[in-house]
Amino acid sequence: MSHETDELERLWLEQPEIIRNYIDSRSKYEQLVSEVQYILRRGVEKEKIGISAISGRVKTLKSIAEKILRKDYENPLSDITDFAGVRCVYLYLSQRAKIEKVIEADFNVIEKIDKVEKMADDEFGYGALHYIVKLAKAASGARYDDLKDLKCEIQVRTVLQDAWAIIDHHLIYKKEQEAPRPFRRKLNSLAGLFETADSQFDLLREEREKYAKELTKTDLREKSHDTPLDLDVLWTYLAKKFPSIKPAPNPKFLSAALNSLLQFEYKGTSTLDELLDRTAEARDAIRANHPVRVSVAELNRAIALVHPERLKTYKPEEKKRAIEDAKKLIKQK
Repeated sequence: MSHETDELERLWLEQPEIIRNYIDSRSKYEQLVSEVQYILRRGVEKEKIGISAISGRVKTLKSIAEKILRKDYENPLSDITDFAGVRCVYLYLSQRAKIEKVIEADFNVIEKIDKVEKMADDEFGYGALHYIVKLAKAASGARYDDLKDLKCEIQVRTVLQDAWAIIDHHLIYKKEQEAPRPFRRKLNSLAGLFETADSQFDLLREEREKYAKELTKTDLREKSHDTPLDLDVLWTYLAKKFPSIKPAPNPKFLSAALNSLLQFEYKGTSTLDELLDRTAEARDAIRANHPVRVSVAELNRAIALVHPERLKTYKPEEKKRAIEDAKKLIKQK
């Protein structure tokens, strides 16, 4: 018999009413987790916060048994605050304040714990932000009557804080004096590196935003100014070249187009200008029957018109035939 089974059996023998009550309540906690995830996801999307994942779980009976027997709860069903748990993993440290604002506006906050600020000097780790919440008064009606008094834990972590937490879960050492001396320095250094990396990701994002902003001030279509192509240059170029439509549905479509350009030796904005100028009349003819909603489609058509290797892989067949028919309209070099 495993240790976990022993604990569950012991709790059943000593306090069976706790297990019965939790089993009766479990479906409510599952519903609570779904509601908290939905409200949180809606809030971060509205604020345009970069999120890696929003996930949730309801504690298992084994986990509850272990916690109850490890800690001295007077009333476990009301004292345990993480029967329901939701985790929000976000991308950049600088966006934490926005997430705090979302949570504190959309939920009734019972407790807020900053595990970075509360971490003692002799503790290892790279902590995160924890909330204990209930649904706000705005969540009213029959659907929420059984949920309004239940608590849910929300953990807020960056991607690197989440990675540290996963590693930390498997480490035995929680305090510095518990670790063998040779490991102490390495563990402290590692925690510091995670924290430094989080800060550097923030700086990198700020530098990229500054770079993209500067590009909008540059005339990328000026013949005398050849700018090397990268993803940000290509996005800005297409936005200026075709101002009435969006460059791409998302960056991955633009990334594929950039790879095609580089494959065929279009490395700067001047060679890109030449490609689009040569194929302008042909693309007009194609567009008459096959309109485009994003400008990366115009770019892909231009490449396919000039390069047979690209045309072979072009889909769907109907548009492929239209490109083949329009090739006679390409300007000669």
